[in-house]
Amino acid sequence: MIKHFFIFFFLFLSLWLFSQVDTTKVLFLGNSFTGVNNLPSVFEQLAIKAGKKVLVANNAPGGYTISGHVQNPTSLQLINSEKWDFVVIQEQSQIPSMIPERDSLMYPFAIQLDNIIHASSVCTKTTFFMTWAHKNGNLGLPPGSDTYEAMQQRLRSGYMTIADSLDALVAPVGWAWRTVRQQFSTVELYMTDDYHPAMEGTYLAACVFYATFFQQSPYGINYTAGLDNQIVGQLQTVAQNTVLDSLTLWNHGAYNPIPEVDFIPTVSGFQVDFQSITQKTDSVFWSFGDGVTSTAFHPTHQYSTDGTYEVMLIGKNDCGSDTMKKQIVILPNEMTEIGQALRFDLLPNPASTELKVIVNDFGTVNKITIYSADGRLLLQRIPQSGQLEFSVNISDFTTGIYYLEITDTEGFRGVRRFVKY
Repeated sequence: MIKHFFIFFFLFLSLWLFSQVDTTKVLFLGNSFTGVNNLPSVFEQLAIKAGKKVLVANNAPGGYTISGHVQNPTSLQLINSEKWDFVVIQEQSQIPSMIPERDSLMYPFAIQLDNIIHASSVCTKTTFFMTWAHKNGNLGLPPGSDTYEAMQQRLRSGYMTIADSLDALVAPVGWAWRTVRQQFSTVELYMTDDYHPAMEGTYLAACVFYATFFQQSPYGINYTAGLDNQIVGQLQTVAQNTVLDSLTLWNHGAYNPIPEVDFIPTVSGFQVDFQSITQKTDSVFWSFGDGVTSTAFHPTHQYSTDGTYEVMLIGKNDCGSDTMKKQIVILPNEMTEIGQALRFDLLPNPASTELKVIVNDFGTVNKITIYSADGRLLLQRIPQSGQLEFSVNISDFTTGIYYLEITDTEGFRGVRRFVKY
């Protein structure tokens, strides 16, 4: 009985975890442009009909601005309630088209809201809802002083400027709206007030968000929201072409929350100091290639024998992981630095083109040899008798660590490590 219980429990847990990973979570923060016709619900129904698992929430009080959402308790609570895949930000309908007012009325608060979103989850992709122009130009300006086209161009630049600066996604609803007006002029996207969306406009917006979030075409999805099938096909096609033909333009791939890792090993005999170089990384895991591991960001490891080891560093956060692998060479004892028998200096070290060897002991140096870090002989010179200073050209060497060995006629030797950059 207990055995069957645990089997059922782990099966349930596995299915639950899979459903969580498989669910696309979207939060809409906007105003009546989002709330009229319940755009979040239309998007949700469209996605469900396409076989997607989605979790959708919204806060869209009428007339709201981005600055309002920054301080709105409901918006802040919603942001922190889930690890959202996307949080949609929509500004009041006129502000993004107002130059230069948007610089003070919109941009500082968009940056602040983006910071709040990423403080909750670095994995979330902030998505700007590029809205549409009023039917005949900005209704807040004197009649005849503005046009639809001029306002739409200003809206586009207003949203793109802030999105580009934040590497944020753009859902180009307004740009798709423009295409529908140009290509299907009989499709009425507006309500009678000439700026709020009719159901056709809301459905178009839902299709644009579908294409934006899933990078898939909404064309052929069997959900019409009560609209004529021909109009639905037209709106689906425009959304598809607007988004999928210009993914780079709308900043797909610009924001990358996945960790990035690298490391620098510093070898000193059998001891290696590892300096990790990480971005967006919450935790690390090292494998030193000899069966020993560590979770320290900058560990020191002592190898017991010489050889070539593959070192692996994995960096993780909630969004994913990144792996870096490098081979390091631990040289046998006779190839580590020694200087007690025959002392000398290398200047400068690191060096780029020329290395000066200065022998500090009297004697007759009869050979200078340079080895790679893995012990391969790269250069050998026989100096003039009695010479205690030598210049060695290393300009053709690749960047890395090398060992220079000198020997004298009595069999004494010294080894020094140098870095070529």
